[in-house]
Amino acid sequence: MITKGIAMRRLVSLLGIGLLATACTGAGATGSIPARRYNVATGADQLVLRITTGGGLVPIEYTLTHTPWFALYGDGLVVTQGPVDAIYPGPLLPNLRQMRVTPAGIQKILAAADGAGLLGPDARFDATGIFDAGTTTFTTIVDGETHTIGAYALGYDVAIADAALAEARSKLSGFEDELGDLPTFLKRVAGDAAAYDAAAMRLFARPATSSEQNGQTRQALAWPLTVDPGTAGEATKTPSTRCLVLTGSDLQTFIAAAKTANALTLWTYGTDRYSVLVRPLYPEETGCPAS
Repeated sequence: MITKGIAMRRLVSLLGIGLLATACTGAGATGSIPARRYNVATGADQLVLRITTGGGLVPIEYTLTHTPWFALYGDGLVVTQGPVDAIYPGPLLPNLRQMRVTPAGIQKILAAADGAGLLGPDARFDATGIFDAGTTTFTTIVDGETHTIGAYALGYDVAIADAALAEARSKLSGFEDELGDLPTFLKRVAGDAAAYDAAAMRLFARPATSSEQNGQTRQALAWPLTVDPGTAGEATKTPSTRCLVLTGSDLQTFIAAAKTANALTLWTYGTDRYSVLVRPLYPEETGCPAS
């Protein structure tokens, strides 16, 4: 016969085994469920997360020179768009910034991306009733799979009747806000970003006919390279515009000359004059654009 005391001791013993088993499946002494680990490529040119906003009625100059505002790579490199002074004409060289994050930092960013809904099936979360806005596209590569989430007019103050759509857009906006202040999000010292050191840069050159534009006399600089910008590189689908990709010493020579240039600068080569646009390439990018 099993006495009441023996039965109680067995129950306590079984409960103890259950609690021990639960603790063993946790991440530590608290018995919490371990956080998901996001498997990503670790190469310097392997994209992990990119956020870009484009589209709408924009001039061809914007299309040719547009860059993502945030890009994260497997080696921890983060490239972002830095602030730009509200002056006209603005500097020719864009203010791109870079910083390095640790593997733990990458995991934290991806956990936030997961919470914002970026790791599910490809989807669009568009607002309606807004004209000529851009579409923000989030591209995330985890476990060898590419996830693409888009949202038209993200960040606009617009009433959305669909509660699920409104919540999805709110999460995306919140995630953008977090990455917009990455040092705070990662609990790092602010201001530790440096100028982005691009290994290559696209130059778009086209003949210039006027020494004035929008009522301003255009600055003139001598073309610093030995190649003719009117014949070098390859033709593009933009009329009278050629694309030339610079690397190595040619890139450094051009950057040194372009530090004082602005968006209206005339570049002189012999008796010819050219307008030039620039687009630093990101680590996974090569060559001239396909379109």
